[in-house]
Amino acid sequence: MAHFLPGRPGGESDSDSDEDYGFYDKPPRNYYQQQQYNEKKRIEIDLQDAIINGNLKDVQEIVSTRLNNNANIRLDSGWSALMHASFHAQDKIVKYLLDLGADANYRADSMTPVMTACSNSSASNDAIYSIVTDLIEKECKLNCIDNYGQTPLMKAIGCGRVAVVQKFMELKVNIEIRDLQGWTAVFWAAHHNQPEILEILIAHGARMTEVDKYNRSVLDIAELHEYNEIVDIIKKHLQIPEEIVDPYFTEITTWHDYYPGINKGQKPEYRSEIPHLLYGMHLENFTAAFMKTGMDLKTFLLLEEDDMVKLGMELPYERQRLKIGLRNFHKRNWKIKAVAGMTVQKPDNFSMLNYLTSLGSHLHQIYVLEATLHYVLREYNRIQDQIKFEPPDSPIREKLTSAAKKLIYNINCIRKAMNRVKFILKKIADNNPEPADLIKEKSLQDITMGYVTEAMVVFSIGLVVYHVKNIVSYLVRK
Repeated sequence: MAHFLPGRPGGESDSDSDEDYGFYDKPPRNYYQQQQYNEKKRIEIDLQDAIINGNLKDVQEIVSTRLNNNANIRLDSGWSALMHASFHAQDKIVKYLLDLGADANYRADSMTPVMTACSNSSASNDAIYSIVTDLIEKECKLNCIDNYGQTPLMKAIGCGRVAVVQKFMELKVNIEIRDLQGWTAVFWAAHHNQPEILEILIAHGARMTEVDKYNRSVLDIAELHEYNEIVDIIKKHLQIPEEIVDPYFTEITTWHDYYPGINKGQKPEYRSEIPHLLYGMHLENFTAAFMKTGMDLKTFLLLEEDDMVKLGMELPYERQRLKIGLRNFHKRNWKIKAVAGMTVQKPDNFSMLNYLTSLGSHLHQIYVLEATLHYVLREYNRIQDQIKFEPPDSPIREKLTSAAKKLIYNINCIRKAMNRVKFILKKIADNNPEPADLIKEKSLQDITMGYVTEAMVVFSIGLVVYHVKNIVSYLVRK
């Protein structure tokens, strides 16, 4: 009599051995465990539906009959009944669960009930305030953070809960806790355009000069979003004067202003660019101190921490901001065509003025490149001790070797461009003599001839008048 083996799953061969697949060794399914899981999931769905609909009677029935009056049971999602009620802003249900013994500091997904309540942006202010107050009475923690570093205060600010924020201030919560991007409570108020909350935070001593991990200040965030009311509040608090621009005044400058000292054979210092760089780094309050020293642009670009301290930058974050700004300046990419670009221009379309303008631009670029090379070599010398013990085939040495080759290539390209610039400059100088002075001082001969000419003109006019007078008299007598 033939024996038939059970069939294999689709796509498998009956010729394969049972041992390869563990055909007879598979443990039987635990249908009771699966049933428990489904029941746990149904309980949470039914409980959540009752909470969303605000049906306190159904919630009481589910908790008493299906949760055995245990308000702290971890549901299928990991949340508790209190977290669902807090998130959906059902203040009466929250009060019932708290009276039943629900844990006000229950945590799931790094969230607590007060965090879920403050995350609701659509519920009424009264309901959220009532829930937060009930949770505070049960000694819920307020200086806690979630996986993103956000506190209940930050979540309340994001949803514009003014009364809740004021309640937190009365309880002296920490307003300087930072989230993962380095934002404190005032950053949240600026980002979410909450001027009233910002005023409350300032009144309770919030620091306004901090920067986040991207080196942005609170004022930067407000200006980025163009929240003018927020910007005005911050500037008023920091006592930043309003910029006054006269629309009828235009400053007239000459090319000497852009290249000072070049007509005397001196090397340009480009000192006028330092205030613009400080402004871009949000350090404009140090402009006067820097300009008073008379330093040139290269000195500024190569400043070190000791130099910054001597210039009055006493706070570490100010020095750090300047160091990061200078590093980013030197790290930016340069294109060789930016320096050698003049050679690709067609002579027919390139006037003498274009040549002179390009020469000035190239001089400026080479000046900055020189400072960048000094900066790179200085930083390279500082890491010599770190790479001294690296093996010859280490990735760090390979990267440094590759970078050095590129740097040498770029330097050679710049040298070629400089030789072309020198050739063009010499050609311009040879073919263009010094311009004639159109206004010259008069010589004695010129003055004498001028007087003689004037005398002759006067004499001629007198002679004509005399003859006209005689002719008129003769006609009258006749």
